[in-house]
Amino acid sequence: MLSLPPANLLVTSVGCALSWTSPTLPKMESGETDIPASSSEQSWIGSLAPLGAVFSPFLAGYAADRWGRKTTLIATACPVIVGWVLIACAEPARSIPLIYVGRIIHGLCVGVAFTVLPMYCGEIAEDKVRGALGSLLQIMISVGLLSQYVVGPYVSYLVLTIFSVVVPFMFAGAMWFIPESPYQLIMARKNQQALESLQWLRGTKSEAVKEELAIIEENVRDMLANKATPRDLIATKATVTALYLSVGLVSLQQLTGINAILFYCQTIFQTSGSGLDSSVATIIVGTVMLLASTCTPFVVDSLGRRILLLFSAGGMAVSLAALGTFFNLQNNGSDTSSIGWLPVVSLVVYIIVYSVGFGSLPWAVMGELFTPNVKSMASSVSASICWFFAFLITKFFSTLSQELGSDYAIWIFGIFAVVAFVSVFFLLPETKGKSLQEIQTILGG
Repeated sequence: MLSLPPANLLVTSVGCALSWTSPTLPKMESGETDIPASSSEQSWIGSLAPLGAVFSPFLAGYAADRWGRKTTLIATACPVIVGWVLIACAEPARSIPLIYVGRIIHGLCVGVAFTVLPMYCGEIAEDKVRGALGSLLQIMISVGLLSQYVVGPYVSYLVLTIFSVVVPFMFAGAMWFIPESPYQLIMARKNQQALESLQWLRGTKSEAVKEELAIIEENVRDMLANKATPRDLIATKATVTALYLSVGLVSLQQLTGINAILFYCQTIFQTSGSGLDSSVATIIVGTVMLLASTCTPFVVDSLGRRILLLFSAGGMAVSLAALGTFFNLQNNGSDTSSIGWLPVVSLVVYIIVYSVGFGSLPWAVMGELFTPNVKSMASSVSASICWFFAFLITKFFSTLSQELGSDYAIWIFGIFAVVAFVSVFFLLPETKGKSLQEIQTILGG
């Protein structure tokens, strides 16, 4: 499975793009860069990446089928690089619109990466490791987030941009030598190349993979014979139930505030007035997210999806309530010096419980709820809705904090965490250890 780390470098790259705002916006506000940005401009800089990701999942699915998974992924590295070049040029040009364009381009690439990369990895992985791939995506994006938190506060605007553009170059160079998905090659009627691809991926002789290749050929025939239309998403009660559960999970993933926390992490710590340096606190949060993400693959199949999602939602509700209470005391003039540790502890707990549950499991559960012929279309719909809510949260979080106060903005996220707990408890069936047919029977009532 040598191809998985190079392939997932694309997720690390978009992780850098998503979290670039955390160390950069405070510098723009304080005048450390040559591009001062107003509060409104900062909110647009933070939110345009999720907005771009709303529109690209549908185009990504078409491109992956038309030109191949590998080609689409490598091609995505090019606009990522262009986006960083535009962002780098924005400082000498003193141009906020150049940053806007770069962020939209990065957002489009985020949508492509999160649509095509799970497809590619799922098709090249052996059955025994396929279940952990969703968590691997979360790990690799955490690496990208942490890299920005570690490097960003201590280097200039230009150096951080140059640092960030290295990752898509590394991805494109490494991915060039990785074979195309055997599924894609079978669909293109390139059976001999599919055999060679599978042989390379498994690191064995062709005779050892012929049985697996025959299974792939049969799966592709079934998939092409049962190609779905948009109407199939609402054709049966089971599919409708799967759709609202999937959309609900990815929506609540965003409405509990994760992107606001990640995009404005350093700003939140600066606002809290915590005794700990905001840059150091942000690095702690990023490190915890990476470590917590690495634990998920080891517990998801033993504990089940429901337990982890309930633990995640409950933990987020408690940690957000505590963080909101700290800001409420601070805003009301109370002395918070004795609990200056609370923002760091609250966000560390929040990141831990998010990472082991709502960070990756909504996508894993979605893959188990839908039949293969509608899975790609359902994934595109869910991804677009997910990123639409991410746009709303990142665009209006700073405005909401100014108008209502940081305490009420954080508490609103906490209310949605309670909604997530109740929804999972009463609506989501456990999918661990169940076959596709058993899941469809449960969803169909």
